Amino acid sequence: MHPHSFYILPDKKRLLDEYKDKKVSELPTPSLLIDKTKFTNNAIRMLDAAKELNVDFRVHIKTLKAAEGVRIQLTGDGLYHSDKIVVSTLPEAWVILPLIDDGTIKDVLLGIPIAKLMLPEVARFLKLVPLFKLMVDDEAQIEALETYAIEHGASWEVFVKVDMGTHRAGLEQGSSRLHSLIQRIVLSKAVTLHGFYCHAGHSYGARSDSDAHTLLVEEIRHANLAAKHALSLNPDLDLHVSVGATPTAHVSQQVKSVQAIEDALGEKLVAKLELHAGNYTCCDLQQAATNLVGIEDVSIFLLAEVLSEYPDRGPKGPGEQLINAGGIAFSKDTGPMPGFGKIVSPPEHKGWFVARVSQEHGVLQPEADDLKFIPYGTKIQVVPQHACMTASNHAWYYIIEDGVVADIWVPAKLW
Repeated sequence: MHPHSFYILPDKKRLLDEYKDKKVSELPTPSLLIDKTKFTNNAIRMLDAAKELNVDFRVHIKTLKAAEGVRIQLTGDGLYHSDKIVVSTLPEAWVILPLIDDGTIKDVLLGIPIAKLMLPEVARFLKLVPLFKLMVDDEAQIEALETYAIEHGASWEVFVKVDMGTHRAGLEQGSSRLHSLIQRIVLSKAVTLHGFYCHAGHSYGARSDSDAHTLLVEEIRHANLAAKHALSLNPDLDLHVSVGATPTAHVSQQVKSVQAIEDALGEKLVAKLELHAGNYTCCDLQQAATNLVGIEDVSIFLLAEVLSEYPDRGPKGPGEQLINAGGIAFSKDTGPMPGFGKIVSPPEHKGWFVARVSQEHGVLQPEADDLKFIPYGTKIQVVPQHACMTASNHAWYYIIEDGVVADIWVPAKLW
């Protein structure tokens, strides 16, 4: 059995019995809040962009890993919807089974190159969903898939991960290893090539629409070139190219047609295009630093409480303050904006940021000398640096509408 089989998720009904309709000021700290209106509006904008481009959109669910949020990401306001998702762990796949059962989700991709020991669990899951795909970037993975197929009668459909600069997973376009992997798959009787997948993780370094657009075009170029090579081996392949990171997906909202993409590429697409992204519904300080979204678009907040003040500490007056949220509540990810989080509420206390964290302690510093200390016991809402990492540290999320708890989402956990 896998570790997540032993993990019992919190009881949503009991949580709602305790917290539904409570004001934010009545909630325990530290806690994770989601502004449902902002979350939904962000989802609708991305779905509208895919509709405008006339391309498919695949929702990456790794940020919140909660079925209720996934439903909003896929359906928005109902005018346009997707039925495709990416999961980063198998517990995420299991937690969205109700959405598979009711037909909301029809296509699932496991978005990390497949681990050999995961194959039995994957084989069980793929029987429950109409379409299931794996990610591969190494011939040893194909060998494992073929061996399992011979022994258990399974068949597999795969995306090949193409590294276009992030240097995390994937093979470089044009490399002999990529070409060898493609050939191995094309010749395989157990593995079918669905297409090529690019993720410009380094697009988080973008600082303008132009920067992100350049990286979006490069994502598509790398995937399209890989597809061209595959088609040179078998012209009858029906291929897809899936591209996106939240910054490049955001800038796709400004692209009005596939023709405009082909004009920027200087060549025709040889495969069906789909976009993918995950953090766009939450956003965070890292996303705000790209200048593609504003702080006002962020829907995720860490609720913390002010504990102490230290007038004689820190580089600026009035000093430093202590809050009851540290590295575990926030994570220790950083970004172009200073610190680990930025206070946005109460509005009269904007200008303070989380400058340092240890395990359970967070230290606030002011951005200017003329700020006043935040009174003891004040509950503050903080935009974190990296929504995905912050959310992963919380057992449930308070979903806020009009200042009160409207729902509670319990996410998948573990691996």
